[in-house]
Amino acid sequence: MRKSKKLKIYFASSNKHKLKEIKSILKLLNPKLLKKFELCNAPPGFNVNENGKTFLENAYKKASALSKKLKVVAFADDSGIEVSALGGKPGIKSARFFREGKGISEILEKLKNENDRNCCFTCAIVCTNEKGKVVFKTKKSWDGTVAFEPKGKNGFGYDPIFIIPKIKKTSAEISSKLKNKLSHRALAVKEMAEWLGS
Repeated sequence: MRKSKKLKIYFASSNKHKLKEIKSILKLLNPKLLKKFELCNAPPGFNVNENGKTFLENAYKKASALSKKLKVVAFADDSGIEVSALGGKPGIKSARFFREGKGISEILEKLKNENDRNCCFTCAIVCTNEKGKVVFKTKKSWDGTVAFEPKGKNGFGYDPIFIIPKIKKTSAEISSKLKNKLSHRALAVKEMAEWLGS
């Protein structure tokens, strides 16, 4: 008997860290989904002008562009850190603001004399069909506080300054397995997994 072919879903991003994390989360949630679906990278050079005003708008722009380009089902993630004392910034500009870690130093400097250190990681996921129309979307947040200094070697991006209140550690100090149960991306991927499995 021939094995049934996996259904391909393309990830509209060049960020290898994100796709690896998403696959790990799906494996934790529902290993059967990875036997049914194959998550593929976008082709080299794929790029979209992320000029939306929200995480959902940017995720839609990326997924829709890839769906239309390749005539495939695609999904995109748009995420970032929102710092209360900075009016929610860097928000949708988190990746550009990061600048190989310089953004972390900038946030810490701006909060040096600030009592309000509340923040959250936000993740939006949008999936589009071959015509670029939305078939699934979600947005989830993970509340935390900004550390006074970077700690931890795990994760990526702003993880070293994001303190998880319940365990008083940054998301760079915990294992990837625990992060993949707690994070904003884990919450969003959980909803996507439920949709894929329905």
